[in-house]
Amino acid sequence: MTSSTSKSLEERQESLRRWIPVNGQTDASKGVNHIAVFSKDLEATAEFYNDVLGMPVVQVTSNRDVEESTHMNVSIGGGVRLSFFDFPHVPRLQNPAPEGVGGIMHIAIGMNSDQKADAIRNLTEHTVDFREIAGSLYFKDPNGLTIELMPLE
Repeated sequence: MTSSTSKSLEERQESLRRWIPVNGQTDASKGVNHIAVFSKDLEATAEFYNDVLGMPVVQVTSNRDVEESTHMNVSIGGGVRLSFFDFPHVPRLQNPAPEGVGGIMHIAIGMNSDQKADAIRNLTEHTVDFREIAGSLYFKDPNGLTIELMPLE
């Protein structure tokens, strides 16, 4: 990075820091309940999260908005769920999401060292390609969603 690029980056970051509350209050809600994700194959998704990551399916229902769709919840810990929806009757929703502004870069899920060791073993056994960067594991789920398993200890 050049000196002028570095200075510009530092200036942008410093400008954004003005939004950090000075009184320390940061919680404006009760937190994330679920993250809704389009799924190409709910069976493959359930198998991946349950068998590879040890994150069980905890609920399966019809989608309340579209009866031809299934709504499947996977518990990722801390009371948060990934909610997967299939729309097999809508061809455009079978396409992978494009990368770009407004898209999801990745979902980061915290783990302790024992859980991380189990994840590495399971990802390897199920031949899931992953990268380890700064202690975090990165890989894609069956829907192309990037997951980060990050250490919290």
